[in-house]
Amino acid sequence: MADFDDITGWREELEAFEKTEEGRAFFAGNKRYRGVKMPYENVVQMVDLIFADEELHEALRKKIWFRDYAEEHDLEPHQDEFWEQNPIEAHDTFIAFERWYLMKALFPFDDSNLIVAIWLAIRMEEGKLTSLKTEQAKDYIKEHYPLYVAFSGETE
Repeated sequence: MADFDDITGWREELEAFEKTEEGRAFFAGNKRYRGVKMPYENVVQMVDLIFADEELHEALRKKIWFRDYAEEHDLEPHQDEFWEQNPIEAHDTFIAFERWYLMKALFPFDDSNLIVAIWLAIRMEEGKLTSLKTEQAKDYIKEHYPLYVAFSGETE
């Protein structure tokens, strides 16, 4: 199992891996796993990592701020202000983090399925969920994200 206790240098680790033949093959190969659910345990772990790392937590706050700002100002992608205010670096941070997590988790799900952890981290940051480890949170995940999250004993 990968070590997630200290994720310092995660970005550099990803960049180094992506430059290797193994890394290029790994990410090309994961495209075949579209639709594979992310195990619940990995979702919880990924959300915990987002809140434990200041760069990731700040990127999450920026994503929430921009969502609210765009909604409040009725912004659409075809408007200049949408792109002037959009914290692209926060989105890029999460794209890189998702790829790093995919590399480290050693489970064949693809990066499109990792987005559920960010959605749940947003719910937690907003106070709509206090923990992902409660039965209520599990029920919420089962109800709202059945296409993305697998619980123990479920078949894909």
